[in-house]
Amino acid sequence: MSTDRLRQMQQRPDLIRDDPGAWSIVSYVREAQGAQLLGRGGRRRATPAGLLTDTAPEVPLAKPGLDNTIKVAGAGKIELVSVLREGARELHFEDDDTVLRGIHTRVNRRFSVPDLVPGPHDYPETDPAAAIPPPAHPADIGQPVPGEVTAPGGQVAAVPIKYGRLFGLVLLRTDDRSVLRFIAGGACAAWTADAQMLAFGGDWGVMLARLVDPVG
Repeated sequence: MSTDRLRQMQQRPDLIRDDPGAWSIVSYVREAQGAQLLGRGGRRRATPAGLLTDTAPEVPLAKPGLDNTIKVAGAGKIELVSVLREGARELHFEDDDTVLRGIHTRVNRRFSVPDLVPGPHDYPETDPAAAIPPPAHPADIGQPVPGEVTAPGGQVAAVPIKYGRLFGLVLLRTDDRSVLRFIAGGACAAWTADAQMLAFGGDWGVMLARLVDPVG
């Protein structure tokens, strides 16, 4: 990514770029929860995109939080780069990490990287989302589960979970299954080949984040 292109993307006023820490919730999901409590149903406001501080997930694993010594986006401090309000339930980087493909009900969506500009979509006869495993129960993630995605290098994995009102994306160390990060509202993730960028998404859309120097 060029410096000029990154600087231009960082000037978006509707994107909260800062990392709130290990335990967070997607801003759109938080706003939707508030709307339900206030009786506004699904009505959407102009909510800024980003991650907001949340509580640690109730999962039966150690939760040490972020580890900046692991050079994988999401394991330590990140910065949000771009966002798109088109949902995805599975994500894949393609074409030498220049394209992000998002799978949703009856559609394959493609976006340019890193700005997430929509590209060609296709609508196969067989629903591509039908084969996506359901989110795991929190009690089962002490070992690898269907739907788990491992980052290049094998140190970190992303695991979608759901139990009752708890749903989100757990990023954990693969050696001891301890939790590095939890993104409430997240349903899927993918890494670039160098593990320096992390895409995560759900029915609310897709966000792209990059690894940053914690002292930078």
